[in-house]
Amino acid sequence: MMSRLFCTVLLFLLFLPSAAQQNLTVMFYNTENLFDPSDDPDKDDDDFTPQGDYHWTSGRYFDKLDAVSKVIAAADDEVCPALVGLCEVENDKVLTDLTGRSALRQAGYRYVMTDSPDRRGIDVALMYRRADFRLLSYCSIRVDLNGKGSKPTRDVLHVTGRIASGDTLDVYVCHWPSRIGGEKETEHLRMRAARAVRTSVDSVFAARRKPYVIIMGDLNEGPSCQAVVSGLAAEPFSRGRSLDDRSLVTLMDALDDGSYRYDGFWDCYDQFIVSSGLLNGLGCTELESFRVMKDGFLLEDDNMFGGVKPWRTYNGRRYQGGFSDHLPVLMRLSY
Repeated sequence: MMSRLFCTVLLFLLFLPSAAQQNLTVMFYNTENLFDPSDDPDKDDDDFTPQGDYHWTSGRYFDKLDAVSKVIAAADDEVCPALVGLCEVENDKVLTDLTGRSALRQAGYRYVMTDSPDRRGIDVALMYRRADFRLLSYCSIRVDLNGKGSKPTRDVLHVTGRIASGDTLDVYVCHWPSRIGGEKETEHLRMRAARAVRTSVDSVFAARRKPYVIIMGDLNEGPSCQAVVSGLAAEPFSRGRSLDDRSLVTLMDALDDGSYRYDGFWDCYDQFIVSSGLLNGLGCTELESFRVMKDGFLLEDDNMFGGVKPWRTYNGRRYQGGFSDHLPVLMRLSY
């Protein structure tokens, strides 16, 4: 009797369906001047008001929110991304409207964001779906440019949360200093941003038994630049699986693709950099794929240089109702 019961239980277990693999999509998107139309007297946002140079009205603002929500909703065939990093978002009102007054209101997003000293008032934010990501903590990291005559820049957002696998993710959302004034002349500013992030990542590496780190953002540099290679000490993707868990790996150098086009040339300023534990298969959570999102509705013909380019909200000061001058980047984790 006991033997028969054992066989019955064994057969039942053998024919149980195995637990389905779960996926978690992460997105980063430079939204290109997602301002509300109200004037903030403490910020240089006058251009993006109804009376400003861009004639930024409430109608255009809500059209922009709808455009951004369309991009986020189209990023995954099954469900909206679990995590969405954003830059060039002005304030708390913009994120409240995007998560609660756009087509995304049914997606269950919450958000955290920085309050940076950037003179234009633009910040970075992380939207997260509570069903996929349990927020544990967040903080802003001030990027000290050391008084070198440069303007204040955006803070880095560091967010820690737990996903359904039980693993903890440490996510950094960045918008490093721009190239205005010259690439070489401003390189030291991006190096300072990189070192601020690396200092924080080192503290995570020291504290976590199994660290999973995702750095995403508009770095205003490609994956082989000095700020990434030296400032972050990030290794190329080709070496990722051979490194220990406490190394950083840049993903976008593995792509023959770009997220931003200038004078007919594509660059990948929008990047993912991850800890190698997401690549080497030693834990529950692993990187499955990553790409630049180049859906046709995000693009327009480049009449000057040929090919296509991102369909922007403005061309110069002419309103054309597009999406952004940057394309989103996506990565998918599995567990």
